[in-house]
This record gives sequence, structure tokens and C-alpha cells, in this order.
Amino acid sequence: MNSMIKDLLQLAAWAVAVLGGLIAAFKAIVEWRESRRWKQAEMAKTCLDEIRDNTLARDALKMLDWEGLSFELTDGTRTPQISHENRRAALRTVNTEFLLGDPGPFIRDAFDSLFDGFERLEHFIRIDLIRFEDVAPAFRYYVDKLGAPDERQVTEGFLAAYKFELAVSFLKRFATW
Repeated sequence: MNSMIKDLLQLAAWAVAVLGGLIAAFKAIVEWRESRRWKQAEMAKTCLDEIRDNTLARDALKMLDWEGLSFELTDGTRTPQISHENRRAALRTVNTEFLLGDPGPFIRDAFDSLFDGFERLEHFIRIDLIRFEDVAPAFRYYVDKLGAPDERQVTEGFLAAYKFELAVSFLKRFATW
């Protein structure tokens, strides 16, 4: 066989091998991205489930949505009906002592749990473990409520006083905040 033909065949074989390797590498990258995206979505669902399964965080969301609800406490008793004004008053950052039977400590614990959940979501978004667009729909309505004129000042004061910096960053991701 002619050495020139042999060299051309060898060159063609290398070209096919390189092209095949590039295709395989590209396919592996695409599959890795799809797998990673799936894992991010799965982790976002897990985080949302944890917040929804947290009784106190769930109660905080209910307090934002409804007025006049009563909540079961860990000792089996119930809070008095909680109004939006009760909730705002309980989240104050000065004179934080409450009378016996006042639902204030329960309200504060509920919002601490919710804001802890927001902190965790923001941390996971920052380290690219989850994506904002996977968790935003679950909270957009409630963030709008927290950002309403009669709520925002109370919420911002509470978050600042108790150093919920990541929760603030999470809220700022929403256009309405």
C-alpha cells in the first residue's frame, strides 16, 4: 500500500476518533447538566416540603393569609384568635416581654421558623444547590403580603433586629420586595 494512502487513512482514523471523542464528551456534559438540573429541582422540592412540614412555619404562612385563626400549641391548648394587628404587634423589636397567655411568643416562634426556612433557601441558592425559580412560586403570594405597606416596616425591622440577612436577600429576589 502506498505510504501516502496509508498516511491519509491513518489521518482519517484519527479525525474520526477525535470527532467521536468530542461527541461523547458533549453528550456526557449534556447528560451531566440534565442530571444536575434534576437534582436541583429535587432538592428544591425537599426544601419546600421541609418548610411546609414545619408546623410553626406553616402557621406563620396561615397568619399572613388569614385573620382570626386560632392555633394549637405544643401543650395541646390553643392560642386566642390572632388578628393581623396581633401579629404585627408580636413582631415588634422593642418591649418584647409578653403577658401570660399572650400569643406573641408563639407568633414570634412561627415567624422565626419561616424566616429560618428563607435563610436556608437563600443559602442553597447561593451555593447553586437549588434554583430560585424552583422555589419562588411557592412563596410569591406570601412575599407580596410581607411587602404590603402595613407589613413591610414590621417585617424589615424584625429581620434586621434578629440578623436574618439571608432571609432579606431571599425576599429581595422577588420583584415586589
